[in-house]
Amino acid sequence: MATEQRPDQLSPWQSQAMAVPEAFDLFLGGGRGGGKSFLLAALFLRHCEQHGENARCLVVRKSFPGLQDLEAEFRQYFGAVYGDKLRFDGQKHRFTLPNGATLQLDQLERENDFSKYQGKSFSHIAVDEAGQYASPALVDRLRSSLRAPAGVPTRFILIANPGGVGHAWLVRRYALKEPWKPYIDEATGFDFVSIASTYQDNEFIDRDRYAKNLMASCATDPELGRAWLDGDWSVLRGAYFATVIEEQRVLIEPWTELPLPDAWTTDRWRIFLAHDFGVAAPSVTYLCAQSPGAEGPDGYFYPKGSVVLVDEETTTSPDDLNAGLGLTVPDQADRIKSMCTKWHTHPSGVADDAIFNRTGSQEGSIADEFRKAGVSFSKAAKGSRLAGWQIMRRMLADAGSPDSPGLYVSRNCQVWWQTVPALPRDPRKPEDVDSTAADHAADACRYALTGYRPMPNIKIQMW
Repeated sequence: MATEQRPDQLSPWQSQAMAVPEAFDLFLGGGRGGGKSFLLAALFLRHCEQHGENARCLVVRKSFPGLQDLEAEFRQYFGAVYGDKLRFDGQKHRFTLPNGATLQLDQLERENDFSKYQGKSFSHIAVDEAGQYASPALVDRLRSSLRAPAGVPTRFILIANPGGVGHAWLVRRYALKEPWKPYIDEATGFDFVSIASTYQDNEFIDRDRYAKNLMASCATDPELGRAWLDGDWSVLRGAYFATVIEEQRVLIEPWTELPLPDAWTTDRWRIFLAHDFGVAAPSVTYLCAQSPGAEGPDGYFYPKGSVVLVDEETTTSPDDLNAGLGLTVPDQADRIKSMCTKWHTHPSGVADDAIFNRTGSQEGSIADEFRKAGVSFSKAAKGSRLAGWQIMRRMLADAGSPDSPGLYVSRNCQVWWQTVPALPRDPRKPEDVDSTAADHAADACRYALTGYRPMPNIKIQMW
């Protein structure tokens, strides 16, 4: 049975989290229902009580509607502590405690929203539902407002559950770190502690009923429901490709050479590029090999029509999988040609149809610029995005089959392995990938499967 949790009550997990020294920033991960919001209120209360008017706390989320539940929890929590001495400004979403400390809830969705924080100082900042941010860029920038007078500790807190468009960057930075053990976040240089909880750690809720309600809320995606319950970040059960990507079938060790064509046969391996263009966003290019039904250089047999992603050239920022390096077309072409030179093959293949369009006063298209720089692309003729994803799902599912064409991905293709397995479904259209996620490697892969002819006859089955 559930019992109402009072501000002076903490679960064992919350008590242990409160004992982490304030010098460490926190990543509060795990599943839903573990009591992370209550813990955040308790952390803020302690900080505010210790430092009075010098304590200024901020909680941001991607949208104001998403903050409504948290705001209601804070009103109940701090109201129970201070009664009518607590002041709340509904327009500014700001609490003022009797000792002058403040706690503000606000929205941070896009770059323009950040301007309201410039010049402001906060001693504690928390990002709720951090997994809603496809990129860590805005989250990191928020640190510029984390400052306080001498003697007042500052702290940055991230709260997230598995799933969402930010799953990949949270996993890379925080989610799979050893729990309770301090480490340095390589991206920011700050000291962190990652701690996780699930609904089983929360003695103040009806656990059985909560689990049933949570699973019912994910009736169309029960795998995501189980990920939320278990708090398992290692494999996102509810991801778009989760049920068809198995490393032991799809992952291959790097080839040392490309298959050599046999001059006496007509069935040859087809070697080509597949490219997804970006400047501010990442550009991803794959060196692909389509099998005629033969052994590869690694000695394994690849059924006819199978596609192998042999190597990867990308302008993905090492700190942000959804950001590019801003390279020009000639610079990108040089990098692509260098990859092809390493493999002794010609730089030609397929690319997103959009790069063949002429825009504004542009004399030629992006494809024309690539051609002048020595890289030749033809249109991928990608057709329906959903149909392309279904081809990709089918070929991933058939990887390892002795008589069906599969999709195989080399360990060389690091951005593919960092992003594609964790791509979430579009919450409004579950048969599609969420396009706000880091889907650039997936797009280039899709062009490889739909844009190069001839392709195997693959039956497309929609949800």
